[in-house]
Amino acid sequence: MKKTDRAVLYFGSYDPEYSRNRIIKKGLTANKLEVFEAIATGLLPARYLELTRQFLKYKDRIGSIIVGFPGHYDVPLAYILGKLFGKKVFYDIFASTYETYVLDREVISKKSFRSKFFYFIDWLGLKLADYIIVDTIAHGKFYTQLYGLKPKKQIVIYVGSDTNYFYPRKVKEETDVLFYGSYQPLQGVEVIIKAASKLPDIKFKLIGEGQTKKSAQKLANRLKLTNVQFINWLPLNELAKEISKAKVILGIFGKSQKAQSVIPNKVYDALASRKAVITTETQATKEIFLNNKNIIVVTQANSNFLTASVLHLINNNNLRKSISSNGYQLFKERFLPEKVVLNLTKLLVNEQS
Repeated sequence: MKKTDRAVLYFGSYDPEYSRNRIIKKGLTANKLEVFEAIATGLLPARYLELTRQFLKYKDRIGSIIVGFPGHYDVPLAYILGKLFGKKVFYDIFASTYETYVLDREVISKKSFRSKFFYFIDWLGLKLADYIIVDTIAHGKFYTQLYGLKPKKQIVIYVGSDTNYFYPRKVKEETDVLFYGSYQPLQGVEVIIKAASKLPDIKFKLIGEGQTKKSAQKLANRLKLTNVQFINWLPLNELAKEISKAKVILGIFGKSQKAQSVIPNKVYDALASRKAVITTETQATKEIFLNNKNIIVVTQANSNFLTASVLHLINNNNLRKSISSNGYQLFKERFLPEKVVLNLTKLLVNEQS
């Protein structure tokens, strides 16, 4: 093998500590690939110059470029450098800008110039890259429908979890039900609040901040709930401990297309922590999970279904232990960092041979 056969360059303005990037890099390293990084932020001309400088430093040592998340503005430069120096470009889109801000959060109008610009940037990145990394089969299909992305270009890397932080801990379960997240519409926090209003004896803890948090707090106040606690974001170590202290972890309950297409970090983190999970049944969850075996799914983003599922799990210790154990076994078999990147690892080595 050539020296470049097992070396890749993570490239762009991505956040190196964001869980998606961290887990993939960790998985590649575990599979004996050397991972170099070229990172730059700031205005585009200066960023491109700095990224090019860093790329030239590593170009003779790497076989492929991976544009990390978020990196939608960095794909054109990666494409040019890849063509000039014979490197394949892998783009981890993870969540497109158009999908996030226009379709899910709805903070930008579909008719606006920004909407059209975000769509174009997403389309361009998907068009230019040699391979597109997606987080579920369902998400890949959505990108095919929305942008015309060819299925043969797609590589599925499920999100997984970082076992440096999330693992089974022997601690007292002080919280009945835990949710953590960014309060985007796909999270469906209002569904959780309404379910909590029907379960006054069960304690809910909600960790995080974001778009819908204020409306969720107003709803909880209007319903005069005393069993719901709101907490701001915690450091990762503290968050992992909070997960271990909970009996049940909640996933997402939104109704958007994005909610149908993704399996969020919190679900994998809960599996890695050997915790029972309840989330909405979606096209994405059907790829992986079996209801009442390794997870509990509610058939709609409906508070009545969630209420019944929470009550059932809290009152049934044997079922809760069974689901948490089966979920943890599934995690170890398929979603450790070194497992989720196997398809990517094989392709990287083959492309560079």
